[in-house]
Amino acid sequence: MKMSVLTRADLDGIVGTVLIKQVEDIDAVRFSEPKFVQDGEVDVFENDILINLPYDTRCAMWFDHHIANVRPKAFSGAFKPAPSAARVVFDHYLPNFPQLNNYAQLVAAADKIDAAELTYAEVMEPTDYLLLSMTIDGKVHEDKSYWLKLVELLSSQSISDVMNEPEVFARCEQFKVENEVYKVLVKENSRVEKNVLITDLRHYDKVPNGNRYFIYAFQSATNLSLKIVNDQERPGMVAIGVGYNIFNKTANINVGELLKKYGGGGHRAVGSTRVKQEAADQVVSELLRFLVNS
Repeated sequence: MKMSVLTRADLDGIVGTVLIKQVEDIDAVRFSEPKFVQDGEVDVFENDILINLPYDTRCAMWFDHHIANVRPKAFSGAFKPAPSAARVVFDHYLPNFPQLNNYAQLVAAADKIDAAELTYAEVMEPTDYLLLSMTIDGKVHEDKSYWLKLVELLSSQSISDVMNEPEVFARCEQFKVENEVYKVLVKENSRVEKNVLITDLRHYDKVPNGNRYFIYAFQSATNLSLKIVNDQERPGMVAIGVGYNIFNKTANINVGELLKKYGGGGHRAVGSTRVKQEAADQVVSELLRFLVNS
């Protein structure tokens, strides 16, 4: 039976798709944000392989690494705490498909970026895989053809060749322009409450694409960040993200489990949720009670 991939549009999901296409008979690739799968708003079919998304009982196989996601007692596929979902796919299939070792460098890059094991210099001047990851925005559904192109490019070309592909090069240059605007917005709309950097961008209809790790480089004295933006996909909703500062990993709180209480989820060190606009201030206030001094 031909299989289909349903994954998240980020570098981890795309690398996981590259791997699964080497070992399974895949005839289609679809993309979704985790919250839509979690809320049952996405069609999932019996031949779907879910990668880097919450589990759905209708799928054929599931590969994930988010500790806050509900795990069934029995399922086909693999789950384990790991730097990336791509690593879970890689480790699951490697014993029977040693040719996957050809993608070891690609999986290592997905690990490093998804786990945010980055240096200050890498954050300030992203290159190669990190810069490529910044051009992937799962909220821009019109980019599906670009995401599929990346699956094909990363399946067969070196990272230097991928970065020089005309569309990839152009998107990287556009990201650099938008990122300069984004950095200004972050600086102008952030405040510190004890150990938490709060960045509130709700009064912008559209936030430019920017380096999501910049908030940590901008204010490394804090150990947690809380970012609030309007949800572009769901009018009337607000997206809230919480994360450990990657340059100051002294926080002691399970972010994924905390945000699970508010309909979201994630990892121990990073997570997100979406709430109604009228409830956002209350949720932020409640979250801060957990985050401050953590």
